[in-house]
Amino acid sequence: FETYTSGQKMATKLDDEVVGGVAQSNERYWRFWLLVCGILFFFGCHNYMQELIMSLPGFKVGVFLGYLEVLGVAICSYIERVWSGETTRKAHWSQYVMLCLCLLVSSATSNIALQYINYPTKVVFRSCKLVPTMLIAMSYNNKKVQWFELMFGIFISFGMVLFAAADFQVYPKFDFIGIVLVSVSVVADAFLPNFQERVFDQGSSRIEVTFFTNLLCLAAMTAAFSASGDLPEAFSYALANPHALLLMSIYTFLAYIAITFHMALVKEFGGIITVLVGNTRKAMTIVLSFILFPKPLSVLYLGGGVLVFGSLVGNALMKEKLMNSQPPGSKAPKKEITFAA
Repeated sequence: FETYTSGQKMATKLDDEVVGGVAQSNERYWRFWLLVCGILFFFGCHNYMQELIMSLPGFKVGVFLGYLEVLGVAICSYIERVWSGETTRKAHWSQYVMLCLCLLVSSATSNIALQYINYPTKVVFRSCKLVPTMLIAMSYNNKKVQWFELMFGIFISFGMVLFAAADFQVYPKFDFIGIVLVSVSVVADAFLPNFQERVFDQGSSRIEVTFFTNLLCLAAMTAAFSASGDLPEAFSYALANPHALLLMSIYTFLAYIAITFHMALVKEFGGIITVLVGNTRKAMTIVLSFILFPKPLSVLYLGGGVLVFGSLVGNALMKEKLMNSQPPGSKAPKKEITFAA
């Protein structure tokens, strides 16, 4: 009788653990999709506003958009930090300097590149950061990357080449320097989620990382753009054009909301997952760009899009298959989740 009772207790305990694990998994699943939907919506609005502002007559200071993003995020994250009562800083200043450098290089080169290449080409090229992000994750954060992730990453890179070739054919203002600039932006952006993940692992909150990173960036950009004359020129343009000023204000606010969702995804699900979600968002952005801002079409755009976003779908399906092949009740990796519903 004692053996039977002990067995019942063990079975009950096991059932409770399984039920608890399923509930926790379901909660994590829906939290993931909430973050994904937030990223898709707010970054979609943000990117629409970015292209709209870049198309305004007389607006030539592309780096000012990056400055507005940093300014808005720094102010909003400070308010959020005060409101939440957070007063301590857990990560070392040197780590925030590294994050700041990556963010500065990524933002500046990405926005300047829009003066030389089409917006969809810039978006697709930045999707290429999946490969360097995975390589950095393996070397810096000791992450395990599956062979199919690297394979699909190579396909994505081929898609970048096709998009660049299409831009060269149909875009009258195309300049190869735009490809160089956006490539530099991709490499810098690949370091960013991996550095952020390391800082989060030390116990830093999303608000802390957002505030101190953008605070340093704001100081550096204010000094650099004031010295170059870009900042006074951009402010003069905004003050002389109330419509442009309104668009820039909305753009700044949207940037903070979008980045908040992005940082939450990095904190809970890791850098590689965040990049994959970002690439899905960019697919939507490209479609909307061609619809809302008509551009010359080329079959190379279609071929590049199939390679890039077909690889993303293939990667998601392979990850789902890998997750489903795990034994029932096995503990899911801390930073992994399947994409399929």
